[in-house]
This record gives sequence, C-alpha cells and structure tokens, in this order.
Amino acid sequence: MENNLLLSKFWTRIGALLIDSFVLGIVGFILGVIFKNFFISLGENAKLIGWFISLSYFSILNSNIHNGQTLGKKLMHIQVTDITGNTVSLKTSFIRALVYTTPFFLNGFKIPGSHLFSVITVIQGIIIFTVGTGIIIFYIFNKETRQSLHDIVAKTYVVQEVRSSTISFMPAIKKRSFYITGGVFLLVIITSIYGLSSSNSEIKKLVPVYEDILKQDHISDATVSMNTNPFSDNSDTKYLYIISIKVDRNLKNDKNTGNNINTPEIRKAVETFINSNVYDSDNEILTIVINSGFDIGIAKQFFSYSHSKTIHEWKRIYNK
Repeated sequence: MENNLLLSKFWTRIGALLIDSFVLGIVGFILGVIFKNFFISLGENAKLIGWFISLSYFSILNSNIHNGQTLGKKLMHIQVTDITGNTVSLKTSFIRALVYTTPFFLNGFKIPGSHLFSVITVIQGIIIFTVGTGIIIFYIFNKETRQSLHDIVAKTYVVQEVRSSTISFMPAIKKRSFYITGGVFLLVIITSIYGLSSSNSEIKKLVPVYEDILKQDHISDATVSMNTNPFSDNSDTKYLYIISIKVDRNLKNDKNTGNNINTPEIRKAVETFINSNVYDSDNEILTIVINSGFDIGIAKQFFSYSHSKTIHEWKRIYNK
C-alpha cells in the first residue's frame, strides 16, 4: 500500500524504550515504598501488578488516545500507526502491548500446581521464551519494515512524526527473521524434550521435596537445587544442596528471623529434606537460604540470609 511514512530508526526506538522503562521504574519504586509489605505477601502474584501497569501504559498511550506515543516515543518524536499513517484503536494497541509485555513479565512465573519438570511448565517456558526471543530477533533483523513480532501481530508500524514528501510502497518483510525464530523454537523444543526424558537427571528426585516445602505455612515460593561439589574428591561430599525459601513477610523488619536457624520455616525445610532421604551421605552440604521481598516486574527488592552446614550438623542441631 502507498504511504508517506518514515520508519523509526533503530536507536531512536531503543531510546524511547529506555525512557519508558525509566518512567515505569519510577512508578514501581514509589509503589514499592508505599505497598512493600503488601507486595511481599502476594509472593509470585505480585508480578501481575507490574504487568497490569505496563500493559495499561503501553495500551493507552500507544493508541489514538495519546496520538500513538508513550512518553518515550513523544520525546523521541516517533509514534505507533497503521500502514496508512493513522494512529490505532485502543483494542489494536492492547493486542500489540499484550504480545510485547507477556513474555517479559511472565518469564519464570510459576503456574499454581506445577513444578520445574511438569509438562505445563515446559510448554509455558517454550512459548514465553520463543515469543520473547522472537520480539528481539525481528527487531534486529527485520530491517525492511522495522516491525517486531508484536507489530506484525497488530499490523502496526513505529514511524517518525514527520512524513516523507514522496509517496512510496512499504517494503515486504524478508523471511530471515521467521527462519531464525523458527530455528530457535525447534531448538528449544528439542532441548526441553531431552531434559524431560533424560533418565540421568538426578535433580528430578528433589521435586517431592520442593512440593512439600511449598505447602508449608508462610512460604510463598521455593527452589530446590543440587550441584556437584567442586572442592572435594571425597565421595561422601559429592553434592551441594541448596534450598531457597521465600517467606511472606518483610525480613528487613525482622532480622532475628533470618539469622535464627530455629525459625519454623528453616526448621521445617531442613526436616523435610532430611526425611526425604534424597541425599547420599550425612557429609554432604545443605544450604538454606531464607529471603523475602517482592518483584512486580517494574521494580523489585529482596533481602536474604543463608545458613550452610553438613547434613550431619543439621541433624545434630535439630536432634534428628
């Protein structure tokens, strides 16, 4: 279709994104100061707040309500339009913002009832990673129309405020971006299938431990991992186990909780691990990390304390 649009330059659009990120970061910081304890109590769900704010920001300001310009785009003199140069409706802008923000805000978001090796988690990871990577790939390699993945879905363009004095046709998108994104998608699928089917993945035995710890009171999130001990040739200290628990209260205001290994959360996590019998030797090391904080996507803050001992020492402390 004929138009007189001048596409936004690469670094101009990057500059607008940095400005918008700064603005959202300030909003997130202010909200974090005011509602810190509330965000901490929400746990993983706090990310949804930042997602909603960002989705509203990009949806409303990039639509015809604000001339297709977020604050960053306005300062950089660019705007979101359709192929005719008209600003887009709120519905179209919402679809564009939804595709754009979802992979970055839901990356790592845990679906209730799922764990690291569940099929649901793997499918979620494949989709989010591919879409997020696709957004970056299209923006870098689609030099013809400078449309990223979210622009292609919404049929929008990021253009300069000024218009060309001549009429021309919008060039066609070359296929290299589609091929690269498709290759990444296949690679992620193959890697994920291999990870699920690998019979040598000893970390899978920790899944029940993770599930039991997550069910405990006042724990909003948890991770359980194991690593080969690089500092010992002794077969009795083959692995280092790390249990990270996130509590639903502010540890900064309760430092004794973090420093005290007899707190209920730490004690229950250690006892759950010991009772699981997933370890090979009492000489192996178990590290407990207790932390609190929030991550709303546009701002985050965390405090943590760690305690590292051999399993034998943990048993002695808790008379196990």
